[in-house]
Amino acid sequence: MNTPISKLAVAIMLAALAGPPAVHAADAALAGVAGNWQTEPDGGAVGIVQVSVDASGNLQGRIVGGNHPGLKDVMNPDPAARNLALRGQVILRDMKYDGGGRWSGGTIYRASNGKTYKCNVTLGADGRLNVRGYIGFALLGSTQQWVRYTGTSMDLPPAH
Repeated sequence: MNTPISKLAVAIMLAALAGPPAVHAADAALAGVAGNWQTEPDGGAVGIVQVSVDASGNLQGRIVGGNHPGLKDVMNPDPAARNLALRGQVILRDMKYDGGGRWSGGTIYRASNGKTYKCNVTLGADGRLNVRGYIGFALLGSTQQWVRYTGTSMDLPPAH
């Protein structure tokens, strides 16, 4: 069957199976960042952040462990939240995929000072997650390099 209609049907089926390239790229990038990451020390605290996708399809990060299991959010600007444990809180929010292993447009909460910053996330060629928090422009900020956490305990030893 080599009719124009059958050729069109085959082309449509192949296009549907292939899916949009951007979706496949985003899925592959997400597979590279989903999971647990160990943060750099910040005020003596090291966290384990579970990176996943929220209900809107954006990248998010939740504290699931660290070297201070009972640490409270004492610097939170909301007095009612200062007695809440940091473990379980979402600190990375609304990160949209830009392509090329980069996410932007979201925010990150820094518990050591109780401030929320704009954020960019990049998966480095070395497998590290570069998390940049900033005010206004990305040049005015700082970057942490998170490393993949493959341990089984969510409680880390105290930082030295």
